[in-house]
Amino acid sequence: MKTAELLTAEICREALRRFWDDQTDVAEMNGGVVLALPLMYPDGWQVQVFLELLSQSRAVITDRGRTLGRLQEQGVSLDSGQTASLLAEKEATFELQQDGFELLREVRLPLDGLDVQLFAEALVSIAHLVYRYEPYTPAESAADRTLQQVFKERQWEPRKNVELDGEIEKRIRVDYLIETKRPVACQVVRRRAPLLPYMEQWGFRWSDIRKRNPGLWRAMVYDPDKQEWEETALRIGKEVCELFCPYFETSVIHEFLGKAANGN
Repeated sequence: MKTAELLTAEICREALRRFWDDQTDVAEMNGGVVLALPLMYPDGWQVQVFLELLSQSRAVITDRGRTLGRLQEQGVSLDSGQTASLLAEKEATFELQQDGFELLREVRLPLDGLDVQLFAEALVSIAHLVYRYEPYTPAESAADRTLQQVFKERQWEPRKNVELDGEIEKRIRVDYLIETKRPVACQVVRRRAPLLPYMEQWGFRWSDIRKRNPGLWRAMVYDPDKQEWEETALRIGKEVCELFCPYFETSVIHEFLGKAANGN
């Protein structure tokens, strides 16, 4: 009986080792390391954390703004009410610092794997605030005001904050849905940085939405004067969107919407 118990325990240990080896990915980057872990956010995206060297004995673990940024995109108010209180409580419990949208924690070197695991679990816990929140209305930006002026000039009244379903991801919120002859979904890029993971996520979303809505045109406008764009992030937008341009290129936006109105 004792031998059988030991054998069963060893089989379990080996299965867990294989799982962690298969599901954990580690890659070097400039100034540190990125880890993809076998943990998921509520929307199904895999948790990634970044380790950046501070000194020979200290490093920082960070999510680079992904967790709180995603919550805000989903309409969660982070600065007031019960959500703000719960967020502060979770940050204190897990000893996290917050810098804008970025969540981070300093750790000692050599690295203890438990620090990584606890940080990742903290991110998942905070991400679940999406299920108990007060509605958030994003501050109106110059891009929003410009788009609204364009819509007014065309005598259109788009629907705002519309949820669209993709084949895989459900309830993807877009800023504007223009129900003209050729329907157009439009998103304003409000994220300042980091923009590459943001655009990777939206690249997937736009492709996923298009599978469910093949006739839909996809549009994104951004503010290059206030955002830190890199070439790969720009290429993603140009690849997956029928319109991807700075918000102040109103002639380009008008031309695009004219084609949508005609169903071209």
